Amino acid sequence: MVFENLKDSIKEFTGLAVADKEAVNKLVKNIQRDLIRADVDIGLVKNLSETIKERALKQDLPKGLTRKEHVLNIVYEELSSILGDEKASIDINPKKILMIGLFGAGKTTTSAKLADFYRKRGLKSGLIAADVHRPAAYEQLQQNAEKSGAEFYGEKNSKNAGKIVKKGLKALSDCDVIITDSAGRDSMNKELEKELKSIEKHFKPDETLLVVPADIGQSAKEQAETFNKAVGIDGVIVTKMDSSAKGGGALSSCAAANTEIKFIGTGEGIGDLEIYDPESFVSDLLGVPDLSKLLEKARESIDEEKAKQILEGDFTLKDFYEQMEQMSSMGGFDKIIDKLPFGNKLPDNVMDMQEKQLKKYRHIMDSMTEQEMKDPKLINSSRAERISDGSGTEKKEVRQMIKQYRQAKNMMDKFSGKNMRRGNMKKMMRQFGMR
Repeated sequence: MVFENLKDSIKEFTGLAVADKEAVNKLVKNIQRDLIRADVDIGLVKNLSETIKERALKQDLPKGLTRKEHVLNIVYEELSSILGDEKASIDINPKKILMIGLFGAGKTTTSAKLADFYRKRGLKSGLIAADVHRPAAYEQLQQNAEKSGAEFYGEKNSKNAGKIVKKGLKALSDCDVIITDSAGRDSMNKELEKELKSIEKHFKPDETLLVVPADIGQSAKEQAETFNKAVGIDGVIVTKMDSSAKGGGALSSCAAANTEIKFIGTGEGIGDLEIYDPESFVSDLLGVPDLSKLLEKARESIDEEKAKQILEGDFTLKDFYEQMEQMSSMGGFDKIIDKLPFGNKLPDNVMDMQEKQLKKYRHIMDSMTEQEMKDPKLINSSRAERISDGSGTEKKEVRQMIKQYRQAKNMMDKFSGKNMRRGNMKKMMRQFGMR
């Protein structure tokens, strides 16, 4: 996993009593180690380390910040600077997108993920299978088109990618977003360049996106420069970020090549595609949650107001009941909590809510009155006994469920939307004891 040890290094630093010179030097040393393991260029790591140390030890302490907050803010800013300038700009408008890249990059799967991304934002998507060389490419894209709810066009036995694209445009003319999955090679060569230019001629893409896997590390820079020189690219999608230890190298190399990273692939599911945002990415590394990302994921399953209730802790037991199944579709309650800075501090019994236990809780809440659901404080001993009898559970299980609900709510009450806004790192650090 990319930067898998960096968060531990940050936690170690925040747990120290003082942020003195020795603590800063150790933090910088740990960051160096973690970035090199993530395949970030050694020269870049050296410059980053020197800058962090210089600023942390010699800059005047900003008014209102502790030394520890100041150091963490510097780390946040410097890490963001090597991973890209700003959040990718994605226009949710009708367009034609050409996907290019070498063998094994994940173009076909990513094409379907991109179709799903635009579909969820109200645009009808279509996929054209123009990879005429890789065995099963046609079938794979067709299957993934069904999963993503996209229209599909391909000619299984044809070897002329240009003609397929030309016919595909007509067949998918009612689609708002049309995405063409092209073939790859082991390396950029004259044959691949010729084929891509033939596709471009017929397709006339509004965007050409290069797909690179995170596991190629620093080689991502060379690929970006080579494809850009040969056919021109408008951005990069970095795939396999969930499993590669070299993701840091891929991200920083693309940024160093002045190539905009548009999306990152974070898993194998159709929905595992995120708009790339260096600041949000670094926030995750430091253990600081990003509200916009959580709301974006929540919005796909539930309405925005309910999502805010979940994230801000302003929800009743009745709200909790209504959201159980939707939260499962978001990846589970543990997935949401894991993104929060206090995630590892939650009691194990809250994190280990499994389906069997959730079903039992549903039975318990079904036996409660509307008033009790809105205000669990009303549930005294006699009410708990009535609820347990009605739900076929033990009285202690009723108490346990209410206790777990209160634990989760108390944790969520510690933060609110205003604390999650972009650039509000200092307040977040202070709120969660990072001082």
